[in-house]
Amino acid sequence: MSSNSQIAFNPQGKTIVVPAAATAPVGVQAQVLVRFDPQATGQYRIVNAGTTTVFLGAGVSAADATAKAVAPVSGTPSDAIVLLPGAVEILRFNKDTFFSGLSSAAATVYITPGQGL
Repeated sequence: MSSNSQIAFNPQGKTIVVPAAATAPVGVQAQVLVRFDPQATGQYRIVNAGTTTVFLGAGVSAADATAKAVAPVSGTPSDAIVLLPGAVEILRFNKDTFFSGLSSAAATVYITPGQGL
């Protein structure tokens, strides 16, 4: 396991805002710094600052992220990552990933690229 995955989270880029809504908006890109390009991946600190659950879509393009921001229902799985209200997660994605969010009411998701837990 990489030593970077066992250190405290260290922000390595600018925080983006994903405005989750009842209709998932166009995906927003969160870029990994160039020095991490050889890894082709990055870790992201994701915060759901809203009071509703957000179904976060992540994809290789804005359209892909928007298409993946879908709430799963019984018998129909979804590619979305479920973020409960107030959730703070550190997840790993490919570099330059796009994000979009679906929520029953307006919610703000903050995403910061970096390294560590």
